[in-house]
Amino acid sequence: MQKVENLAKSLGLKVSKKQQIQEKKREKAIEALKNLRKMDTFKDIEDPVNWQREQRKDRNIGRDE
Repeated sequence: MQKVENLAKSLGLKVSKKQQIQEKKREKAIEALKNLRKMDTFKDIEDPVNWQREQRKDRNIGRDE
């Protein structure tokens, strides 16, 4: 967030609260992904494209059609 604020300041701009919140969320998401990588969470996924396709398939949730 500091980099964004410094850049905005150098350009004579202000960073809105909404932008600050979005940047903090982005930084948290990046940190979470780095942690998943360190834990080797996805090591068993041999084909990421196929894995994603399987995850997106419609599933029966118990409703009659």
